[in-house]
Amino acid sequence: MGKLLRFELKRIRMNLFFWIITAYCVVWPIFVASFYRLMYTINISESGITFDKLSMTPELSRYTSWLILSAFFAEMPKFMALFTCLYIGKDTGDGFVRNKIIAGHSRLSVFMTNNIAQSLVTVFWCVIYVCFAAIGLKITGIGPDINGGEMLMRVATAIIVLLVMSALFTSLAMAFRNRALPVVLAILFTMIIGTVTMVVGMFNMPKAAADSYEKCCATVIEQNVTEGIYTEAEGKALKKMHTSENIRGGKPWLIFHPVYQATTAGFQSDFNMPNALGLSSDMSYREKYSFAESFTETAAKGNVFIESKTFDKEPGVTASYGSKCLEYILKSVIWYAVVTVAGFIMFRKKDLF
Repeated sequence: MGKLLRFELKRIRMNLFFWIITAYCVVWPIFVASFYRLMYTINISESGITFDKLSMTPELSRYTSWLILSAFFAEMPKFMALFTCLYIGKDTGDGFVRNKIIAGHSRLSVFMTNNIAQSLVTVFWCVIYVCFAAIGLKITGIGPDINGGEMLMRVATAIIVLLVMSALFTSLAMAFRNRALPVVLAILFTMIIGTVTMVVGMFNMPKAAADSYEKCCATVIEQNVTEGIYTEAEGKALKKMHTSENIRGGKPWLIFHPVYQATTAGFQSDFNMPNALGLSSDMSYREKYSFAESFTETAAKGNVFIESKTFDKEPGVTASYGSKCLEYILKSVIWYAVVTVAGFIMFRKKDLF
């Protein structure tokens, strides 16, 4: 299979579309970094347009570095879908895949060669994108601020998560003889995945964290009732408002949270990554994975005032991003294997003759 893989990689290097996408991965992140530099320095007034000296807080510099370095996660799926399905679809339509089997290669080696080759292409594009994003940040003076190298761990995790999509697109392309159908299915997938991840990400809160929220609120409400700040009736009404079920999102949580737990769909939300529009949920690089601040804001809106550090100490509320990276890597490995096995089963049953 090694010779077949080397041959496949050589063919990919000769593909024009491959180099067009590679060029995009070089030019686009530098353009985006330049655009942010312009936005941070331009000053439009009645007297005209002037440019100020670049002045950024360390927090803004780190967030902007993350925003630009991680943008490949939202950018690459559409290119992966097109390239994989068109490249493999052409081989299937031209009888190239059939000829490999006639030449003595097993279906498993043919399938895995394409699967590995497309995965390597995905990694190559992502690394190129990240490297030139760092160059763009450097030449514009914005950064890069990679948080002592910790940010690279998150970037590497994002690349591993993307490999699941690569395996899916390869499986689709290898499963059908019709060249157009895998392309359509893959593009539809990339179109809806943004909405799916946004919805699933809204229900990422574990039950332990929600129970901690309810317990803390109940303690403070009871204390306020004792001190005469609230009446008994007001206290009961507040407790009913600040329940574990309400903070989780009600009944939809029972549907979407299991999806969040079982898949990588919550990755963008958990890591505050930019979506297809280049926007993230807040302008910060989160040092830790925590619900504490959002709990404080939610409680305050309901007239219960609790400091975020109080929530931080409670079970399920806070976790390190190192543990979240490990969680997503494990889920990605499992799903990569599942999608690959399912794809090979379909390819093995496919009539090539």
